[in-house]
Formats: sequence, C-alpha cells, structure tokens
Amino acid sequence: MKLVVIWIDTDWRDSRIMSIGELEDLISIGELSKLTGITTHTLRMWEKRYGTPKADRLPSGHRRYPKKDVPRLRAIAKALDSGYRASKVVTGTLEQLHSLMGLQSFIEPGSRLSDPEESDLLVKESVVESWIKHVHEYDDDLLINSFHLKWGEVGGLNFILDYASPLLERIGSGWEEKELAISHEHFSTECLVGFLNEKWRQMNVRKNGPIVLITTLPGDPYNLGILMCAIVTSITRFKIVYLGTDSPLDEIIRIAKNDSPRIIALSISHSMSTEFTEDCIFKIRGDVNEKSLLITGGKGSPCNVPGVTHLPDFKNYYDFLQNTND
Repeated sequence: MKLVVIWIDTDWRDSRIMSIGELEDLISIGELSKLTGITTHTLRMWEKRYGTPKADRLPSGHRRYPKKDVPRLRAIAKALDSGYRASKVVTGTLEQLHSLMGLQSFIEPGSRLSDPEESDLLVKESVVESWIKHVHEYDDDLLINSFHLKWGEVGGLNFILDYASPLLERIGSGWEEKELAISHEHFSTECLVGFLNEKWRQMNVRKNGPIVLITTLPGDPYNLGILMCAIVTSITRFKIVYLGTDSPLDEIIRIAKNDSPRIIALSISHSMSTEFTEDCIFKIRGDVNEKSLLITGGKGSPCNVPGVTHLPDFKNYYDFLQNTND
C-alpha cells in the first residue's frame, strides 16, 4: 500500500495529494537559499513577481520548494552575476539557460559575458547543472543520452576535463550540502560508469601500441578514477590492460612482469591510508623493471615517492602520455 499525505490549503482548489517520497524532495526557503546562494527575500520576490520558484504550501502557510529546481536557480544566479537581466532569465528553463544561443540573447550591452571565456565557462557549468536535474529526476535515458551528445560534440578528452570531472565535483558538493541523497550519488555514478566503460573499450579494440596497465591498489574500491584514466589513455596510441579496482599487489606485480607495460597507472582514492599506499608503491617500484614508468593520481596519491611520477589531473596525464617515448 502506498502511503499518501493530504495537504489542504485555505483555498480548496490548491488541495493535493502527495506521497512521502514527494515530501522528502521538498525543502524550506531557507534551505533553498543556502543551496543556491539566492537570498530568501529575492526568492519570495521572484515567486510573487514571476511565479517562480513555485512553492507548495502547508496548512500552516509555510512554503516548501522542490529540490529539483536547485540546478535551474543556480544557473540563474550565475547568469545574474554575469550581467543578465532578471526579467529575462528568472522564468527560463534550465535548457534555455545552458543553450549558448539562448544565453546570448539575454546579455546586456557591455556585459562581461562578451568575453568568450566567461561565456564558455557559464555554458559548461549550465550543462553540468542540466545533468544534475536529470539526476534529481532519476532519468537515466536523458542523462546518458546527454553524455553521448556532449561526447560527440567535444571529444573524449574535453568530455573528461570539462564535463565529467566537474560533474563529479558538483555531485560531491550537492551531497555535502544535502541537496543530493546517497541514492542520487549512486544513480549518477552508475550512469557515468556504464558510459565510460563502453567508450574506452570501443576505442581500445585492435590497438597494438605500448601497454598502459591501469588499476587501483588492494582495498581501494573506487573505479571512476581509473575509468577516466582509461578514457584519456584510449584516445592516445597506447593499449590498455585494465585490471579494475581492489587488485592484489602480487597480481599487479606479476602482470607487470609478464606484460612489460610502458606505464603502470595507479588511481588512489581519498579512502587509502598514506602509509599503506606508500608501502604498496615502493613494493611495485622495487619489483618491476624500471623501464615501466610508474605514475599515480587521485586525492589519496602521495606526491614525493622516488621513481614515481605524480600527476595532479587528467590534462597532465594526457600530456605525459603524448611526451612518453615507446
């Protein structure tokens, strides 16, 4: 049996039935203000003047706002900060806001958005916010289709640098601020994992270049780092040998000895202890031929291990691959 709650407003025409799940997706105006950076006064003014953001009213008169409107309001806030007129953007949909052609029509003369870099950054952020909207709605069809469209538009490297990495940061901040639930994080991760897996495997078929061995250390279950590493690797001449997550140390060393990879790439997450990580890296470096370059990345990666190259981001990793001789 589905549990429902009936809200009866002072005006009977506004009465409606909501499920418990729908109630959990509503937040107070104070929470909405905190998540978007827009003052409660401004939100109330917009609601009165423009009819948005549209709130549901409790019998007590308190308003509750849908969480799924947060990405749109954040895009509006960015647009206003950049010189847009409120009358033009407040009622716009998220799709209109992240459309470059649509955004240009809102720009005031002399706005700093005439700077192409500022405009480009806003558009990229708005694309990520549109993906967050799909996450709120658990719409995997729209989310994954949007991934494919953006990949086709910008290519693999720029997809990782400009969209996938910022999306993960946005999901992390949304979870910390309680805008997103753990179910949203799991949903978005599964969509991105499936998409990235498909892409790198397609590009790795029938390659005969030097080998990059990609893995995580034992006890490290996080796979998005190595998947994005695989994407960046797959758009170069290198052939990927992908061991996945939580690989036993002896297996990493055995395969490295057998396959003689040109590069061993380790993604190290925040969950790994520094002492254990360094012990593993020293072990690999000591047991594997020095002709195999050892590189590390990720939030848990140590920076100053002898004989090991630490790369802080995927752009540096791509440049490293391009400059590495066979």
